This record gives sequence, structure tokens and C-alpha cells, in this order.
Amino acid sequence: MVKKIAKTENVSLEELDSIKGSGANGRVNKNDILNYISNRKDGVAGQTKPSVDSDVERVEKIQEPKKSAVKITLNDGDEVVPMQRMRKLISDHMTMSVQTSAHVTTVIEADVTNIVKWRNKYKQEFLEKYGQKLTYMPLFTEAVAKALRDFPQVNASTDGENIIFRKRVNIGMAVALPEWNLIVPVIKDADHKNLVGLATDINTLAAKARDNKLNPDDVAGGTFSITNFGSFNNLMGTPIINQPQVAILATGAIVKKSSVLETAEGDFMAIRSKMYLSLSYDHRIVDGALGGAFLERVAKYLEEFNTSRTI
Repeated sequence: MVKKIAKTENVSLEELDSIKGSGANGRVNKNDILNYISNRKDGVAGQTKPSVDSDVERVEKIQEPKKSAVKITLNDGDEVVPMQRMRKLISDHMTMSVQTSAHVTTVIEADVTNIVKWRNKYKQEFLEKYGQKLTYMPLFTEAVAKALRDFPQVNASTDGENIIFRKRVNIGMAVALPEWNLIVPVIKDADHKNLVGLATDINTLAAKARDNKLNPDDVAGGTFSITNFGSFNNLMGTPIINQPQVAILATGAIVKKSSVLETAEGDFMAIRSKMYLSLSYDHRIVDGALGGAFLERVAKYLEEFNTSRTI
């Protein structure tokens, strides 16, 4: 990112080497180069302001994308409404992500009949025992957390030059707000939580998001994201990566389908509950083989769900 900014602003390598970095081990970060450029324009080049970006987590700050004006012809009856601040932030973040990452999306169909039957059997008991609604999201999140432990290369971030393999599995979940904006609260350490813990976190964070009561920590530190298109009865989608993460999973609607079952006695037709899973990943970091294997593992955990499991 620093080299890209330097090239755009015509900062030579000699100048770049002279900048005193405030990052780890004297590393020059985004704020350092921007402060240098600002000071250079003011005639005080070489004097950089102190930066608060002291570790690699600060890579998660959003880089403001370059905007180009689009000429629009207004027709009679058209209404012009200024974009809300949150919508501007979402717009900038999504545009930056597409400009930054080489997006690739792969899709798999999963048979989730076992999960559907198990949830239908226990959802009322779960509510009475724990005071939490048992949606499908905790089950999806559980499978994703397991797969991320199997494939740590997907639980990663990148600044364009380095790959940061995350120790913690913090899964963000996209929540649609009443005014149709979007926010992504984060389930911390999802791989260390049981189904009750996941359900509690998901329900609590979703409620806080809709009531506009999330605090900064609730939306920080995500290492992977899930967006549930199925909540709007959509079959599948191609989500945009939540930078600086390298992948995001979209879960589609669960629908009943006539399917062929292969058994020792032969093939049989049966009605099964199925869904599409879509994984968008950053092809700079994740190749097709890795992305496909990870998605297959998520589907496998969902399909092989233990129906004898109790709550």
C-alpha cells in the first residue's frame, strides 16, 4: 500500500528510505507516507507526524478509494436524496475491496437434511433451556470455524506484500439493518464456543446491531465473514470480501429438492433439504484448489452433522 501511494504521489525510493517509520521495527506505514506527502506539499518535507498505527492490526483501516463523478441525467419526477454516512462508508469499503482483491467465487451444493431435522426437533427445547432462538447461523458458524482450523491459510489477511495468518478465529456476520444498510459484528473466538455460546453471541450482536447499540469492539478484529442470503430466500450470491480478510462465505436459502441417493442397494430418489454455499476469495492469496477444498470441507461438516447430538 505504501509503495502504491508513493508511486501515485511521485515519491522517489530515496525519499521513501528517508521517512522515519512509526510501525513495528521502524516500518513505514500508510499514515507515515500520507503525513510525509502532506508535509512535503506544505514545504516541510522530512518531518513526519507520529502515528497510532503500531501493529499489523491497523491494516484493517479502510483506504479511501478514488472517486470519479458520474454524469446522470434527471428526469421529471426523480428525487435526489443525499447518501447517508453509513451508506457512503459501505460504498467506499466495497469499492475499495473490489479494486484491491482479485475476486473469485466458487459454489457448492450441500445436503443439510440432517441439520434441518435436528433443529426442528430441538429448537423449542433449546429456547426453553437457554432462552435463545436456535437459528441456522450458529450451525453454519460452527462448521465454518472448524474448517478454518483445518485450513488456516483462509483465516488470514494481507496488506498486499505480506500474509498475516490469524491465530484467533473471529467470524464476522453481515447483519441487515432496518434502513437496508449493512454492518458486520464479529463473533470472537468462534472455534472455542459451543452451540449455546455461538447462538447467544449471534442473537445478542444481531439485536445490538438493529438497535444501533454496537460498540467499536463488536465490529473489530474479524478474520473471516459470513453473509446469509438465505434469510431473504435468495438461492445464492457472489459476496464482496470484507477487507483485509481474504475470503467470505455466502449461505443460500434451504430448499427441498428431489435428489438421487447412492446406497449399497442402489440409487434411490428422495426429497432432501439442500442449499448453496458461495465462497468469494482473494486469488492473490487463495488459489482455486485451496478455496475449493475449504468450501468442500464446510459442506462436509454440514452434511455429516450428528443427528444424535443432544443439547
